[in-house]
Amino acid sequence: MANYRYWVGILSCSLLFSLVFLGQQSGAFGSTDHEHHGETGLLLFVIPGMIASYLSSKKRILCPLLGALYALPLCLAIRHFWLTPFYSFWQELAYATSAVFWCVFGAMLALFARSLLQIFQQCHRRERQ
Repeated sequence: MANYRYWVGILSCSLLFSLVFLGQQSGAFGSTDHEHHGETGLLLFVIPGMIASYLSSKKRILCPLLGALYALPLCLAIRHFWLTPFYSFWQELAYATSAVFWCVFGAMLALFARSLLQIFQQCHRRERQ
Protein backbone atom coordinates (compact mmCIF):
# COMPACT_ATOMS: atom_id res chain seq x y z
CA MET A 1 0.00 0.00 0.00
CA ALA A 2 2.85 2.40 0.75
CA ASN A 3 4.31 1.86 -2.72
CA TYR A 4 0.92 2.76 -4.24
CA ARG A 5 0.78 6.02 -2.27
CA TYR A 6 4.36 6.75 -3.31
CA TRP A 7 3.34 6.73 -6.96
CA VAL A 8 0.12 8.64 -6.28
CA GLY A 9 2.18 11.46 -4.78
CA ILE A 10 4.53 11.56 -7.76
CA LEU A 11 1.78 11.40 -10.38
CA SER A 12 -0.42 13.97 -8.66
CA CYS A 13 2.48 16.39 -8.34
CA SER A 14 3.50 15.83 -11.94
CA LEU A 15 -0.01 16.46 -13.22
CA LEU A 16 -0.68 19.50 -11.05
CA PHE A 17 2.77 20.95 -11.75
CA SER A 18 2.15 20.61 -15.49
CA LEU A 19 -1.26 22.27 -15.22
CA VAL A 20 0.06 25.19 -13.21
CA PHE A 21 3.15 25.61 -15.40
CA LEU A 22 1.23 25.57 -18.67
CA GLY A 23 -1.48 27.78 -17.18
CA GLN A 24 1.14 30.29 -16.11
CA GLN A 25 2.91 30.28 -19.46
CA SER A 26 -0.25 30.52 -21.55
CA GLY A 27 -1.60 33.41 -19.50
CA ALA A 28 -4.54 31.53 -17.97
CA PHE A 29 -3.42 32.54 -14.46
CA GLY A 30 -2.54 36.11 -13.71
CA SER A 31 -1.67 38.67 -16.34
CA THR A 32 -1.10 38.06 -20.00
CA ASP A 33 2.01 40.19 -19.85
CA HIS A 34 4.83 37.91 -20.91
CA GLU A 35 7.59 39.39 -18.81
CA HIS A 36 9.33 37.41 -16.12
CA HIS A 37 9.61 39.96 -13.37
CA GLY A 38 9.00 39.27 -9.69
CA GLU A 39 5.85 37.29 -10.36
CA THR A 40 3.69 36.23 -7.47
CA GLY A 41 2.25 33.56 -9.78
CA LEU A 42 5.19 31.34 -8.88
CA LEU A 43 3.55 30.92 -5.49
CA LEU A 44 0.91 28.78 -7.19
CA PHE A 45 3.54 26.05 -7.45
CA VAL A 46 3.30 25.64 -3.67
CA ILE A 47 -0.08 23.95 -4.14
CA PRO A 48 1.12 20.87 -6.11
CA GLY A 49 3.88 20.34 -3.55
CA MET A 50 1.48 20.48 -0.62
CA ILE A 51 -1.02 18.12 -2.23
CA ALA A 52 1.65 15.62 -3.28
CA SER A 53 3.18 15.69 0.19
CA TYR A 54 -0.20 14.97 1.72
CA LEU A 55 -0.89 12.10 -0.69
CA SER A 56 2.50 10.44 -0.15
CA SER A 57 2.78 7.93 2.66
CA LYS A 58 6.49 8.36 3.30
CA LYS A 59 9.15 10.37 1.51
CA ARG A 60 6.94 13.42 1.66
CA ILE A 61 9.59 15.71 0.14
CA LEU A 62 11.04 13.27 -2.37
CA CYS A 63 7.69 12.56 -4.08
CA PRO A 64 6.93 16.22 -4.92
CA LEU A 65 10.51 16.72 -6.06
CA LEU A 66 10.40 13.71 -8.36
CA GLY A 67 6.96 14.66 -9.65
CA ALA A 68 8.11 18.17 -10.51
CA LEU A 69 11.31 16.91 -12.12
CA TYR A 70 9.40 14.35 -14.18
CA ALA A 71 6.98 17.02 -15.40
CA LEU A 72 9.66 19.57 -16.19
CA PRO A 73 10.90 18.18 -19.57
CA LEU A 74 7.33 17.67 -20.74
CA CYS A 75 6.37 21.22 -19.79
CA LEU A 76 9.42 22.72 -21.46
CA ALA A 77 8.82 20.68 -24.63
CA ILE A 78 5.16 21.73 -24.81
CA ARG A 79 6.13 25.32 -24.14
CA HIS A 80 8.81 25.28 -26.83
CA PHE A 81 6.96 23.45 -29.60
CA TRP A 82 3.27 24.34 -29.15
CA LEU A 83 3.16 27.63 -27.32
CA THR A 84 4.93 30.68 -28.66
CA PRO A 85 8.18 31.04 -26.72
CA PHE A 86 8.96 34.63 -25.77
CA TYR A 87 12.28 33.90 -24.11
CA SER A 88 15.38 31.88 -24.71
CA PHE A 89 15.57 28.29 -23.55
CA TRP A 90 17.86 29.24 -20.67
CA GLN A 91 15.44 31.82 -19.33
CA GLU A 92 12.60 29.30 -19.51
CA LEU A 93 14.79 26.73 -17.75
CA ALA A 94 15.57 29.22 -14.97
CA TYR A 95 11.86 29.94 -14.56
CA ALA A 96 11.08 26.21 -14.46
CA THR A 97 13.83 25.57 -11.91
CA SER A 98 12.39 28.21 -9.62
CA ALA A 99 9.00 26.57 -10.08
CA VAL A 100 10.50 23.26 -8.88
CA PHE A 101 11.91 25.08 -5.86
CA TRP A 102 8.49 26.47 -4.95
CA CYS A 103 6.90 23.06 -5.41
CA VAL A 104 9.34 21.47 -2.95
CA PHE A 105 8.87 24.43 -0.63
CA GLY A 106 5.15 23.66 -0.62
CA ALA A 107 5.95 20.11 0.46
CA MET A 108 8.09 21.49 3.28
CA LEU A 109 5.28 23.80 4.35
CA ALA A 110 2.90 20.83 4.47
CA LEU A 111 5.36 18.92 6.66
CA PHE A 112 5.75 21.94 8.92
CA ALA A 113 1.98 22.34 9.27
CA ARG A 114 1.63 18.62 9.98
CA SER A 115 4.26 18.72 12.72
CA LEU A 116 2.65 21.80 14.29
CA LEU A 117 -0.70 20.05 14.26
CA GLN A 118 0.79 16.99 15.97
CA ILE A 119 2.41 19.13 18.65
CA PHE A 120 -0.85 20.97 19.21
CA GLN A 121 -2.75 17.69 19.54
CA GLN A 122 -0.21 16.33 22.04
CA CYS A 123 -0.46 19.48 24.16
CA HIS A 124 -4.23 19.30 24.02
CA ARG A 125 -4.18 15.66 25.19
CA ARG A 126 -1.89 16.52 28.10
CA GLU A 127 -4.24 19.29 29.23
CA ARG A 128 -7.16 16.84 29.29
CA GLN A 129 -5.30 14.41 31.56
